[in-house]
Amino acid sequence: MNRNKLVVGLLFTVLLLAAAQSSMAAEKVSKQEQSQWLRWVIPLPKKISISGKVELLASDVKITVRRGAGDTEKAAADELAALFKAKGNAAGNGKAFEILIGVCDSGGKVEDVTLTDAANLKNLPNNEQAYLMRPVGQNRLALTALDERGVYYAVQTLRQLLESRFDKGTVTIPLVSVTDWPDMQQRGEWGGLTWFPPDEIEWMARLKMNMVIYHVGVHIRKDGRGEVTDMHSERIASARRHALNMVPIITHYSVLGERTNLFDVHPELKGVSKPRGKVVRDLGEADVRSVPCPSHPKMAEVLADFMRGMAKAGATEIDCWLTEGRRHRCLCERCLPEGENMHYALETRAYVKAWRMARKQYPELGARIILTQGTYRTNDKVLAEVPRGVGVIYYASWGTYNSLRRPMIYPLLEKFAAGGGWLGVVPQLTSSFGAVTPWTGPQFIRYRMNEFVDKKLKCLDGYAVYSNRLYDFNVTAAAEWSWNAKGRDEREFGAAYATRRGIEDPDAFADWAVLLGPVGWDFYGPAMYDFNHSDKLAKMVAARADPALGKKGMFEYFPTFQHFDESLAVCEKAMKIAQGVGESEMIAESLVIQGYVSMMKEAAFIATQVSSLDKLTYDQRVEVQDALTRMGIAGIQTIDGLEQWIRSLPDLTEYKKGKKTRYTLTLSSISRNVYGISDALAPFGIRRFASSYFRKKVGAWKSEDFEEKTRIRKKWDVTHQVLAAGVYEVTFKNASHYGLDMFRAALASAPAGRPEQLTELSVDEHKGWTAYRTNKAHVYTLTIDRLDPGLRYFLVA
Repeated sequence: MNRNKLVVGLLFTVLLLAAAQSSMAAEKVSKQEQSQWLRWVIPLPKKISISGKVELLASDVKITVRRGAGDTEKAAADELAALFKAKGNAAGNGKAFEILIGVCDSGGKVEDVTLTDAANLKNLPNNEQAYLMRPVGQNRLALTALDERGVYYAVQTLRQLLESRFDKGTVTIPLVSVTDWPDMQQRGEWGGLTWFPPDEIEWMARLKMNMVIYHVGVHIRKDGRGEVTDMHSERIASARRHALNMVPIITHYSVLGERTNLFDVHPELKGVSKPRGKVVRDLGEADVRSVPCPSHPKMAEVLADFMRGMAKAGATEIDCWLTEGRRHRCLCERCLPEGENMHYALETRAYVKAWRMARKQYPELGARIILTQGTYRTNDKVLAEVPRGVGVIYYASWGTYNSLRRPMIYPLLEKFAAGGGWLGVVPQLTSSFGAVTPWTGPQFIRYRMNEFVDKKLKCLDGYAVYSNRLYDFNVTAAAEWSWNAKGRDEREFGAAYATRRGIEDPDAFADWAVLLGPVGWDFYGPAMYDFNHSDKLAKMVAARADPALGKKGMFEYFPTFQHFDESLAVCEKAMKIAQGVGESEMIAESLVIQGYVSMMKEAAFIATQVSSLDKLTYDQRVEVQDALTRMGIAGIQTIDGLEQWIRSLPDLTEYKKGKKTRYTLTLSSISRNVYGISDALAPFGIRRFASSYFRKKVGAWKSEDFEEKTRIRKKWDVTHQVLAAGVYEVTFKNASHYGLDMFRAALASAPAGRPEQLTELSVDEHKGWTAYRTNKAHVYTLTIDRLDPGLRYFLVA
């Protein structure tokens, strides 16, 4: 009896071993499965193939990092181990399959594995970030590189391949061969550290982005030496473990005197506003309130102190920002003989001198000169001051903060880069640097990144307004195509992005993105900034100017009314796809872009009508009135879409810390354009469009109001704005940074013939401030329970 039990037990053990061996047998991977699997990888590697796969218990996998590994290699291995723990409840110390991680020697050897083709990595562009991944038999996978950074990127690729392949304690490992390297040496963004909390740094690093530029503080000690504050050395070290470099900025040269105590300690460095015995023809008197003299020898010493302080805190590169304004310059006897247009070149010369001084103590320290819109006309002189070893980053508000469908890198800079100069660029990755609107723009981002790669740029220093979470698609696309510009097309990337986002139908998302992206580009490219920041549309109607469809300006990408109609038809198709997928972000973005294009169509129609006629007939007035109504309805749709979009986004904790000004401006610009055109049409007998959904300017105050007293009471008739019972928001703000104190706002009514007999209906009393950029304290909330058509309504403040 006991013997029979023993036999059964032995048979059971044999079956388990057989099952384990069977589970380790490699299976072939079809091209279709490989294609679907690769959708999990962003950015797509240059060369990748999956010959087979092995399925086994996650606990049977061993993760080995080479002996003597550096911090970045260890961080990569830890991230991979964390994935196994989270997805497979495994510790990474199994025995059936090994993942070997580490830098190889010159012969391609890492531990006991030699990859002979690893020697070829040194011939690849940006080889410090290049890596190999190779299967070794059917039970090992080797990840190696010449540098720790390459190893980190190899692990990120493998992590993405494995993320979807855990199931009930098992994992499917691809037998994958990868040879990969980036097209651009540096790929990242600039902003404050609040924009890039630690988890954001890790998110960027997993997309193989490797740079963040951030502001630091500088100060002058009592002994006259410069010092640095707010360097956040721990953040630099943490980012470096994720193969990402934190690059500090020395802020605009022209404000160093304003933002530091420089002139208190070194008054001799303050710039001179008027030259002796000579008139500067193009500028007149210079503005030197905060501009240090760049030619004074002491200035280079102070800048060198700043650089040494940054290097001591861990910085390996420093960005040096030139002056933005053209009148901010020094006209002293040292500067002026160099030439009237040499100020920016002299700033560059000072930075370069400082860098050379700092390099004596920190020989590996790098520096980059950031150009500005002020330097644009004399960038040739700036470039002439830049030696080998110092980089240049192209920034010029209107030149790089645009979404136009035209090249950004102009011939002077193109020639500089083609000749071996180190060139970066600061492009916006969004619809507008001054607006907050949704845009899934695969064509736009691919176009930009391919231009930069083709023109041999080394650095992408992107800008996404306030938060990457607002523009997740475009930032991720920038990571994709700055690494591998010639890899996926727009649709393939869209499907990969949707796959990683967990969208149920990635192909439908890709169809939607490719459809709607160019329509958004037509509006966002030439029109968004002016739509948000100017009254061009209203002034065009008021002046009876032709909208100039298809010509440079807001209608540049809408050459005909047929193009408007075709674009709106595309929006309808995109909306149906979005509704089919059921993703709220897609639906909201479709509403917004359709709304903007509809508004532009009606604005163009209205302008065309009033520009061609001295007087409108009754039928023409009806047509214009209907167009104004359609424009207003489209504006309401756009606002509704924007609000739906913001609510649909993931956690925006950082964004919510008082950084909503540009979003609020974006909302108000819609009503401003509708009401502006409405007011401009009044002389034609067109009834004004009115909606309680919109904001409208109802009154103003002047400095003269305060000549006799320090506290005033103002009253404005708002009868035409109070259209229904409900809650109204009243905003008080100045056009400058300097504001007035607010104390109280009230909504009052009075009989139509006796406006002085006021009855207060609602009061909001709290301390506020009217400055341009401030918090919600300048908003007062007033309520009306019932609307009486026999009364007039007044705002009293």
